[in-house]
Amino acid sequence: MKIVMLSPYFYPHTGGTEKYVRDVSAVLVQKGHEVTVITNNLPRAKNAPREETLPEGIKVIRLDAIDLFYYLPVSSQFNLQMLEGYDIVHAHVPSFSFLRSVAGKIKQPLIVTYHCDMTVSEKYFGVPVPQFLVPSVENASNFYAKQFLPKADAIITTTETYAASSPVMKDFPHHAVPIGIFHDKIDEIQKKLNLTPDKKNKKQILFLGRLAGNKGCDYLVKAMPKILAKFPDTKLIICGDGEEKAHILDLVTQFDIGRSITFLGTATFERLIELYYTSLIYIFPSINRLEAFGIVQLEAMSNYTAVVASDIPGPNAVMENGKSGLLVQKQNPDALADAVNSLLGDPEKALAMGRRGRELVEQKYNWGAIGDRIIDIYKEALNKKR
Repeated sequence: MKIVMLSPYFYPHTGGTEKYVRDVSAVLVQKGHEVTVITNNLPRAKNAPREETLPEGIKVIRLDAIDLFYYLPVSSQFNLQMLEGYDIVHAHVPSFSFLRSVAGKIKQPLIVTYHCDMTVSEKYFGVPVPQFLVPSVENASNFYAKQFLPKADAIITTTETYAASSPVMKDFPHHAVPIGIFHDKIDEIQKKLNLTPDKKNKKQILFLGRLAGNKGCDYLVKAMPKILAKFPDTKLIICGDGEEKAHILDLVTQFDIGRSITFLGTATFERLIELYYTSLIYIFPSINRLEAFGIVQLEAMSNYTAVVASDIPGPNAVMENGKSGLLVQKQNPDALADAVNSLLGDPEKALAMGRRGRELVEQKYNWGAIGDRIIDIYKEALNKKR
């Protein structure tokens, strides 16, 4: 099959959707299909080429665009003629610009992966968002989504818990297909770096992700005084960058805990693997529906690391609560601290959770099997079109 992915953002732009599109495209190429990604050339500062073929064999076409309000790409270069010759059109939302352009207008089957609901974070750059604005913005986005999703031939979501609680997805038939991970590539890096079980640092905990309002890193920082009161030698590594960094740094200063926290900014993939592997606990404190799965949980589990995550729809279906990690109430620093302390106080339990997480990755989140499920959805949609 010849498949075209329509993705609002793509590499070198970074994020969960971008990684998903690249990984699913890579596995489809491995299985003998042709994949082209049409996307917006953002951020413009990256100066990515207009066209290229990635090492995985994925062809990429990037359109000139501008980015409004940090997550609303706008381009005038896309047209339906660009889709000629493809068997499947697979659109990724949000944002909805590509879906709006193709829904009900193409002869090929239209597959949509609904990654998350559009949600307004509680703050931007540390400044609270007026709450009266939130419902109007979110309701408008949900209404917009409901106009175009019925025109899709199949809709994919990544967890049933997220779909069932979504004001949009609960109204549509869908396929719940999880995100996968190429753990064999992670294994190669572990071997290269000589990462062995004795390298686990039982005093090191990790946050890895964009420093944005929806990621909840500030709640982790607020939990640190309680963690340090019980385990004063604990070291938190914060790896990532984003618009909330200044606010998070202010909290660190306010609590006078700078000696216990290391900020690393962005890092190479090898360095990320080393951080996951050497940490006893990976903390995933996201707070709202912009987080629909959490690929970082798979990365942590692939590296034998226990996960402490917010109990929110989507992410709460990825690991096994009590077996490969712990779920805690979102936006609750005390609950977060108690969960982390329970594992710092029993590192053997944390290590056992890490081993179970690795087993779960191999059993449930293997991209090869997940790719087959997506291909079956394509074939079913093609048969219905005939």
